[in-house]
Amino acid sequence: LQFLYFIGTTYPQIMQNDFALTSRRHVFGLKADVKDNVHYIDDQTVAYPVGRTFVMYNQVTNTQRFISGQERADGISAMAVTPNKKYIAIATCGESPSVEICDTTTRKRRKTLNLQDLGSKEFICLSFSSDCRHLVTQGGPPEWNLVFWTWDRLKSLAMLSTAGDREGSKNDKSFISCCTIDPADPCHIAVSGNGVFKFYRFSDGQLRPSPGGMGKRDPQNILCHRWLRDTDRIVASTENGELLLIENCEFKCVLPLSPSDGLSIDVICIWSKGFICGGEMGLISVYEQSDEKELYRKVKSVKVDPKKDSDSGIEGDPTIKSLSLSQQEDYLAISTCNGNNSAHGQLYVLNIASETSKSDSLQPEYLVTPFHTGPITGIDTCIRKPLIATCSKDHTIRIWNYVDHTLEICKSFPVEAMSIAMHPSGLHILVGFADKLRFMNLYGDDIKEFKSFNMRSCPECRFSHGGQYFAFVHGQVIQLYSTYTCEPIAPLRGPTGKIRCLFWLPPDDTRLLSAGQDGAVYDWNVKEGRKEGDHVMKSVQYTSVTSNGAHSSGLLWAVGNDRKLREMEMGGLNVVNEWEVGEFPIVSLAYAANHKLLLAGVEDGSIKIISTPVQNGMHQAEHIVAHSAPISKVCITFDESVLFTVGEDGALWMFDIKEKDGRGPSKREVTYAEEILISKADLEEKNTCIQDLKAKVDELKIEMDYLARKRDIKHEEKIKEMQDQFKEDSEKQWTKFEALLSLKQEQELAFTDIRKDTAEKHRQEIAKLEADYQSRIQAAEELKSKLTRDLSDQKRTFDDQMSSAELLLEKTRRDMSESFHESLNVSKETCENLRANERELVKEHREIRAQLEKDTDDEIEEIKDRYEKKLSTERDHFLQLKGENGIMRKKFTTLQKEIADKNEEITQLMEALQMLGHKISRIELDIENLKSEIKERDETIGDKEKRIYDLKKKNQELEKFKFVLDFKIRELKSQIEPRQDEISAAKQKIKEMDSDLEKYHQHNLALYQTIEELKRKIDQQQHEIHKLSNKLKDSETYKNRVRTDLSDLVQKIQEPRQLSLAIANLYKKHVKSIISRTPVADDGLHTEYSRQKEFLGRTVESLKKKLIKDNDGHKGDANRIMSENVSLIREINDLRKEIRLLKTAASADKTTKSAFGAGMASQSTLAHTSSEQINRELEMQRYEIDRLRAQVQEAESAIEARPGSRDLPAIQGQVTGTEETDTCSNATSSSAQKKAHLQG
Repeated sequence: LQFLYFIGTTYPQIMQNDFALTSRRHVFGLKADVKDNVHYIDDQTVAYPVGRTFVMYNQVTNTQRFISGQERADGISAMAVTPNKKYIAIATCGESPSVEICDTTTRKRRKTLNLQDLGSKEFICLSFSSDCRHLVTQGGPPEWNLVFWTWDRLKSLAMLSTAGDREGSKNDKSFISCCTIDPADPCHIAVSGNGVFKFYRFSDGQLRPSPGGMGKRDPQNILCHRWLRDTDRIVASTENGELLLIENCEFKCVLPLSPSDGLSIDVICIWSKGFICGGEMGLISVYEQSDEKELYRKVKSVKVDPKKDSDSGIEGDPTIKSLSLSQQEDYLAISTCNGNNSAHGQLYVLNIASETSKSDSLQPEYLVTPFHTGPITGIDTCIRKPLIATCSKDHTIRIWNYVDHTLEICKSFPVEAMSIAMHPSGLHILVGFADKLRFMNLYGDDIKEFKSFNMRSCPECRFSHGGQYFAFVHGQVIQLYSTYTCEPIAPLRGPTGKIRCLFWLPPDDTRLLSAGQDGAVYDWNVKEGRKEGDHVMKSVQYTSVTSNGAHSSGLLWAVGNDRKLREMEMGGLNVVNEWEVGEFPIVSLAYAANHKLLLAGVEDGSIKIISTPVQNGMHQAEHIVAHSAPISKVCITFDESVLFTVGEDGALWMFDIKEKDGRGPSKREVTYAEEILISKADLEEKNTCIQDLKAKVDELKIEMDYLARKRDIKHEEKIKEMQDQFKEDSEKQWTKFEALLSLKQEQELAFTDIRKDTAEKHRQEIAKLEADYQSRIQAAEELKSKLTRDLSDQKRTFDDQMSSAELLLEKTRRDMSESFHESLNVSKETCENLRANERELVKEHREIRAQLEKDTDDEIEEIKDRYEKKLSTERDHFLQLKGENGIMRKKFTTLQKEIADKNEEITQLMEALQMLGHKISRIELDIENLKSEIKERDETIGDKEKRIYDLKKKNQELEKFKFVLDFKIRELKSQIEPRQDEISAAKQKIKEMDSDLEKYHQHNLALYQTIEELKRKIDQQQHEIHKLSNKLKDSETYKNRVRTDLSDLVQKIQEPRQLSLAIANLYKKHVKSIISRTPVADDGLHTEYSRQKEFLGRTVESLKKKLIKDNDGHKGDANRIMSENVSLIREINDLRKEIRLLKTAASADKTTKSAFGAGMASQSTLAHTSSEQINRELEMQRYEIDRLRAQVQEAESAIEARPGSRDLPAIQGQVTGTEETDTCSNATSSSAQKKAHLQG
């Protein structure tokens, strides 16, 4: 029958899915009222329920897989996953509750567990055994049946009611809260609840109560319990925040570090180091096992605080409903709800592997995105962007991206949003709040109001397909406005009830459809502001309307609360067809014109896909199980590829719409717009922020460069220190090696003596062992015979005792039963007698009362005239009768008390009988234990006999081993002498290798010294090259100065006074007191300077000597140039004398003029030849200077290529300073020589 039921429920779904017109794409939401509603399938996949569907979400790829629920079920009530994460159990609730076992990899149903006589409509808790073969399910009220299953065989092994005879359990929905299976024993079950903590064991095909529980502790409301790993301990949590420790099925203590702050702990999760618990106020505590008195210590405490996100829309602190650890125990999945019984909640993930222990830094993140925490009231989509806009009763508006499956914007408002519409551009939304209607703009990450309309409680608003108009409902009037001017166009009046739906007719937005609770559907002309047609049926309250076009041949579909779908003509809104939609009415409609599909959201949370034209009624409609609460709105994208549904369960579903042949989802190439709106203030703020960040980046670059230089210097110093330390360590290791060699030699000498002593000791010990073992064997044989005799005696005595005990037990049982029956008969007889007396007294009382009534009536009739006289006597008589009546009542009450006492005596006797039964069962258990002890003793005797036999065998093997050892000792003695020769030869080789190592070490030291000397020579040559380049520069500048000064002197050569003054100025100019300067060294180079000071001092002295030689050569060159200049000046003076003579002899004849001209020509040729020689020499000197500069540049490049050259500038600066003083002194000496020559 179960197989047939499984085929009947799954085969239609399989056939339906083969030709399905839609497929699930993504969903945002959570059904938080499911027991254990979040589980890690692997380190990346998390499973949780949404509506009536089970979702498996991949955190890395942001994709989802689905396991659809049953159509007949009302929803999901509980979940459980096997320890190997291979299967998942989903409990559905309804008239016939069931448990579906699904494969987590293939997502196929493996088994469906049903039980006809469960006695409840739901399973409240599920738990798998550690071997994944058994499953325990706890049913709900009123019978609270616990069922133990072998699920792979579809077999219920046993069933038992956990409520028993307890009063009030049928009405208490939280009577049982948790059931689990012992990981070490699959047949041992624990159940906890309100004042309940019981253990059960499956044996002999039945579930029987097992000893254990809370003992004498006052009953508490236990919300959750879990078995700790690799121990026999259980941790249980209570309603007032206490953590109870149960060990060996008995209550041990309240954990010292349990919160006990009055906040309930609703869930416990076990991990390798301890356990994690969570409850009210969003508090999560992580406990680790410790060896101290408190047993477990709190390591971390985290609070899930959604208020940190100001736009989350979550009011109040959440309650932790479920926890699940990943397989690597790095991440913790958290499920929360807004209240204790709320179906809306959120999913979080917490990294518990992080080292930080502060609760502020350990803030959980959203697993998917923040969901709506209340029923969703409105939804709309746009054309230019892949966005959806939703509004909810949680006072939030959310913008979703259905391509990336992300939440773009979330904004909370103080007032509830009742309806929402999105502009086709995706840049604006229209929201109907409870206080007014707001036209709002969508910025990058915010929603801001642009304009508001004082229209309260707008239940429906809608943009036209082109976006140029928007319409909204205010009371019983439809208002039309222009989108871009926000000015009213025309009000549409006519409906007499609340309007529930507006629909713009494509493609030109000139017509508008409306449907309302007054049973009217209107076709409005937007341009003229009048009705084109209407359909009124007052017995129906219409909820939604849609159409396939504005042409006269188009069709219109409307649904209402009468559970019918009506098809009308657009021309006159006449009903063409109507069909029954089923048990639940349709709430919302949408039409996909390209696919010719009518998409309907039903009140039970399902979706119907109807092909048009509708044929054979609604029987061929595709039925999709999605929401767990009524659907509020249905919407499709403009390209009709995606279907969106929202409902009162706070879930947003997305479905891909396929082609009619089911080949795949309809795909159209769509290019979405990427532009967004941004305000000027935000743009300026972002620009300033970018500039500030750029400045910070530049500062950080400078700091990083400085730190890098500093780090390089430190690294170099560390390398040098490590090299020195390596040398020291190598020397120490060498000394240790020599010490170990000496120890080795000493140990080799000592080993030969020890080996001889050990051989002799072994011989003596073997002899002693042989004697001991023989004596022990004899003693063991004697003890064995004695034990066998004792055992036979004990068996006889035990059999006698058992027979006597059985006889005595039977006798006592008979006596007790006889006495009990006798007392029971006596009590029954007394009860019957009392009841008979009670009946007789009641009869007498009734007869007396009737007689009295008759007498009083007669007397009243007789003495009516004499009433005034006998009134006093009658009053006394009446009082007497009243007293007698009171006495009878007292007797009646006393009899009732006696009956109650007798009943209590009967109950006490029954309890005594039960106690005797328990005692009998305990005695039987003692008998079984004694029998088991006898068996164990027999087994121990057999084990001892086996051990004796094994010892004998070991003795024989030891004798064999002794013979082998003797033989080996002889062989080793024969091998010792050649080994000693080999050892001596090896020692000589080691000595030779040590000498070779010393030679190599000395050779390496010599090479190291030569390398250091060569490095020093290279440094000296670099210093010399640098000095030569400086000298060349100084000489060139000095030559230029002298040349310019001499040219000035030549002009004043005819005036001796001015010439002498010019020479004096020239002397003052070139001869000055020089103050040697020493540049300050860099702070970072002091250490290098101090280390190289001695070496560079010697190099400086050698360089000074070379400078003196070079200065002497330069002095000779300068003297030569001065002598040439003096000769030139003399020639100039001679020429001036000749010019004067010529002036005096101006009147001479032509012959003298020609002669004088010839002389001048000869003189000019001589002067010209001398100037050419000077220019040639200057060019040669310039060529030589260029060649030296090239050499200097090559040397500088070689110096820069060497490592560590950055450490030398300070010392070079000092050397260059000394060179400058030398060159200046040379310049003064050369100028003095020039002055002397001129004076001469």
